Amino acid sequence: HTERLLRYLGVRVRVARTTVSIPAMSFRPDGFETTIPGDPSSAAFFIALALLADEGELVLRNVGINPTRTGFLRVLARMGAKIRVEGTHDESGEPVADLVASPSRLHGTVVRRTEVPSLIDEIPILAVLAARATGVTRFQSVGELRVKESDRLALIARNLTRLGYEVAASDSTLVVQGDPDRAPVGRIATADDHRLAMAFGVLGMTDGARITLSERTSPGVSFPGFFSLVRRVVRR
Repeated sequence: HTERLLRYLGVRVRVARTTVSIPAMSFRPDGFETTIPGDPSSAAFFIALALLADEGELVLRNVGINPTRTGFLRVLARMGAKIRVEGTHDESGEPVADLVASPSRLHGTVVRRTEVPSLIDEIPILAVLAARATGVTRFQSVGELRVKESDRLALIARNLTRLGYEVAASDSTLVVQGDPDRAPVGRIATADDHRLAMAFGVLGMTDGARITLSERTSPGVSFPGFFSLVRRVVRR
């Protein structure tokens, strides 16, 4: 994001593998106006809500689709998700589009090691979707989840198991056996982790679900008003 914005402002940005540099005194910043695209990590929860619904269609306007941030869209496409990307355009150097999601029959896939950097924050919601898919989903090389706001890898596995799904987790691998016919029922320990609370909160909105979260305030860290907006979307 920084490289794109600097280039948009006229800075000569040089990238050589893992090194980024700019010429000294090449840029004197002036004030400017721009529109910040919608956050793809936040959009992922509402896409999941639409995929798990029984009917309808959900449109998310002006979401950033920077390819380094949208690996979850590529994984969901393999899983059979009905997601359209419309109206792609550029906003201050960033690719932006409307995302249109609708109910889908999902099937398992393999999330490869090389994909993980582009979707590490979306693994909680992808794991929830994997639990509702047909077949097995395997997440490779996701050990970084153990050092996020919580040990997300352990908590994802523990919470999905509590809900009756078959899950296996090692130091760096997560395997979820999906069961689209199981109504998730149980209490979820979020460990005050916003992404866990939001992911399992979305699962709790599906038909037949009876999920209780240990807390509902942590989403305020990244998405104030998250649950209020979810309820508004579900009512429409």
